[in-house]
Amino acid sequence: MPQLERRRPLPSRPRFASLLPIAGGGLLLAFAPPTLATTAPAQFHTAFMRQAPGQPQDAGQQALQGLQANTPLAAGRYRVELLVNLGSAGQHELDFHDPLNGQGLQACLSADLLRELGLREQALEVPLPSDASCIDLPSLVPQAEVDFNPALLRLSISIPQIALRRDISGQVPVERWDPGINAAFVNYQASAQHSRGRGGSRSSQDLYLSSGLNLGAWQLRSNQALRQDHTGQHSWTRSSTYARRDLPALRASLTLGETFTNSEVFRSLPFKGAQMASDHEMLPDAMQSYAPVIRGVAQTRAKLEVLHNGYPIYATYVAPGPYAIDDLSVGAGHGELEIVLTESDGQVSRFTQPYSSLGNLLREGIWRYTASLGRYNGAEHIDSPKFWQGTFARGGAWDTTLYGGAMNSDYYRAGAFGLARDFGSIGGLSLDVTHARSDLGSSLGQVTGNSFAMRYGKSFQTNTNLRFAGYRYSTEGYRDFDEAVQQRYAAADYLGNRRSRLEASVYQNLGKRGSLSLTLTQDDYWNSNFQRRQYQLQYNTQYSNLGINFFASQTLSSNRAENRLFGVSFSLPLDSPRYRSATFDVRRSNGAYNQRASLGGSLNDKNLDYRLSASNDEQQRKSAELSLGYLGEQVSLGAGYTQGADYSSVSVNASGALLAHSQGLTLGNYLGETAALVHVPDIAGVGVQNTGKARTNSDGYLLVPHLRPYRSNTLILETDDLGPDAIIETGTLQVVPQRGALVKARFEARRVTRLVLTLQQPDGRPMPFGSVVKDEQDQTLAVVGQAGQALVAIEAPQQTLHVSWTNQQTPHCQIHINLEDMHQDGGYYLQTVQCQPQ
Repeated sequence: MPQLERRRPLPSRPRFASLLPIAGGGLLLAFAPPTLATTAPAQFHTAFMRQAPGQPQDAGQQALQGLQANTPLAAGRYRVELLVNLGSAGQHELDFHDPLNGQGLQACLSADLLRELGLREQALEVPLPSDASCIDLPSLVPQAEVDFNPALLRLSISIPQIALRRDISGQVPVERWDPGINAAFVNYQASAQHSRGRGGSRSSQDLYLSSGLNLGAWQLRSNQALRQDHTGQHSWTRSSTYARRDLPALRASLTLGETFTNSEVFRSLPFKGAQMASDHEMLPDAMQSYAPVIRGVAQTRAKLEVLHNGYPIYATYVAPGPYAIDDLSVGAGHGELEIVLTESDGQVSRFTQPYSSLGNLLREGIWRYTASLGRYNGAEHIDSPKFWQGTFARGGAWDTTLYGGAMNSDYYRAGAFGLARDFGSIGGLSLDVTHARSDLGSSLGQVTGNSFAMRYGKSFQTNTNLRFAGYRYSTEGYRDFDEAVQQRYAAADYLGNRRSRLEASVYQNLGKRGSLSLTLTQDDYWNSNFQRRQYQLQYNTQYSNLGINFFASQTLSSNRAENRLFGVSFSLPLDSPRYRSATFDVRRSNGAYNQRASLGGSLNDKNLDYRLSASNDEQQRKSAELSLGYLGEQVSLGAGYTQGADYSSVSVNASGALLAHSQGLTLGNYLGETAALVHVPDIAGVGVQNTGKARTNSDGYLLVPHLRPYRSNTLILETDDLGPDAIIETGTLQVVPQRGALVKARFEARRVTRLVLTLQQPDGRPMPFGSVVKDEQDQTLAVVGQAGQALVAIEAPQQTLHVSWTNQQTPHCQIHINLEDMHQDGGYYLQTVQCQPQ
């Protein structure tokens, strides 16, 4: 290709010839553009090459030297993709100089660029220069490497971790944050259940919708639920309808509408109004992250619902046995979720799960803050008083963090202050006190009280992870804000004001194959003997290939009674994917024993999962269940049927997403908070790594549901199943979305026709090895291999190609291509063609 002028900006990526080994033993020369430009011509051994009769003895030597001399880039200024330790650092315009030591083009790395990339100057023996001179990084940092790939315009830099600043690990410059495209989407979860028993039949249907609209920097979100219970009554609830946008300069976000306060100082509250809050995920990784995992045990194929502050936010079906829900999105800090488990026979269990870490521990100099103003928006809708709330936390010296906040409403005032500290080998500990004054109305008057809390967390060397342990004691006059509202208006669900609360979450590894986990909460109330105790205990181990799980739990039923469950489960993996595993479990629930045997596997090339089970209880009542799950390219489906001695139940569920954008509508699986719209123009059937079975549709669009905001996310195409008629210029892209963004990732692709040509010279001899095939625009299409064979990709069905050889630029002959005259096999057009003189 033509040489680029020195210091000339490169407007677009240059195109290089493809060199493919085909037939006759293939082409053994690796035609990756060379990174070494030697001062003396390279010498090649050509004894392996077969020379056609009549060709000069040195024809192969001349061809290889001609290819080797085709230097792809000259010294100059180029816009290149920069990688640091395999992570993308964006695109930069850099100067490249001719080598002084015989090596390839050398990039000019300035001190400012190295500082931006995170080089830690304290680790250097010689400080970085103050001017803009070029720096030889390998000589400055031992074991550092710089590698330039001119074909991909990619500069890869490897720097030992000891020489990198850890405080910016994972950070992406704000300038690269992508707010995404203008688009609208709807996530849906639909389910229906019909059961029949001695008391008659009953049906229920649920539809959960999570919709959004992105316009520029603003994002509109709304969560709704339409439910029909077994009595036929419909209810429509709406929660978290709000507009938000990022405030990058403040590392914060602004939210307007129906949302929730955070729970880092006070309990989380639903409200309507405005809130500005810092976002710790905008900070580097080292400055920051916890999401709760809901664990439990289902007795049948059961429906699991999660409520946050009284509003339904999640629903799914779980198979009999232990389950773990790890895909919730409820925010950091600590709070409380209500989990409702409805078995196939109608039995309902409820339990609440607090979630927390010692998230109030911050690095020195880091701030977290919130400012909220609006009206209380409780699910019971008994009152909506105005209130304002502000919280703060700041990391200080000696591994301490100060935090606190203030809250004021029409009949409630509270202030909080706390201190958290990392005690090293002892663990993390926080202590805080909250003072509150509540006006409970004319009959109860004003009450004042304090609440004292202690939290502790530590990972021990015995592989014990005490994820959270806390104790809160409140005096008789203390009320949380929602307790004050409920007591003032005598809410039916008001249990009284809490006296104390104990929380714990422990995980312990036992050897290489065993683990023990425990979550526990216990609430005591003033002037009442009522106590709520809930726990989930599991012990897992493995003997040879047999998995063993011991479990015990205590939850709350719909009438607030305590349900106790304990048992043991055995699981044996099977060799066949059609029969993946067999399980047997024995359990005791509310004084009654039950045994169950199950078989699970996959059908239809793993697209369809099934589970078949049979059970028997101590009264010899038998039941059987069948559940199916299908994860498709654009939707997830599930179904189940249960047949008992005196009841039957059938359920179905579906989930997915619909995205409307400027180019049309795209269906996909359920979207997360931040997502990408991948576009491979007009290429269908392409997947993206780590996104399941989803593939691009007929227009080349695909939804990638879960991306990490403010971080570089690598999207890698899966092209193994592509036909020969598709060319994708690059199979990898980096995207850096803002929170809630729908970024568009366009991969350059085109449709071509693949030709396998056996080229002959005008006298009938095979075309010489190394001959170059070009189109009418003088673009190189292929290099001829041995026996005159070449693999050529063209776009027009009829055209004329030119061929030159022996390192001469003037074409020797030309060939005329007409697809109608060619034989097709496996997507390739095959022809032996004689090159005609020009």
